[in-house]
Amino acid sequence: MVESRPAGVKAIVALSVALAIAALLYAALIGADWAPLSSGAWLLGGGLEQTGPVAFLLYAAMLLLIAAGLWKRWSWARRVGVLIAAAGVVLAVPAISSAVMDSRVLAIAREGMQIIVRVVIVFYLTQEPVKEWFAGR
Repeated sequence: MVESRPAGVKAIVALSVALAIAALLYAALIGADWAPLSSGAWLLGGGLEQTGPVAFLLYAAMLLLIAAGLWKRWSWARRVGVLIAAAGVVLAVPAISSAVMDSRVLAIAREGMQIIVRVVIVFYLTQEPVKEWFAGR
């Protein structure tokens, strides 16, 4: 069993922190009325951006908590990360369906990339060596 932190876990933590920073920026911009609610739709998806800056703050807090848990090798963070990534795939379905129906190529690429990244995260975090690394605390 490998004791050093897997590169995939490092990448997922880095991505989570980057998305959390983006969510905090959107919360600040929307809270100051410098950006419309729809500007953060790519980040939250599923229409959740319409609830205002609080949704972005909660999303950022959740991402940072999961990132910290993954970094500290907490097994619950791996499970929650899998659930959140899988939920993100489900929430992306209406957006990509709409983009395909309207032939919006950029939106198709954006939503498709989000789905691919989330599926890769689910796949990676459910692999036996990664599960063993989290269990080896």
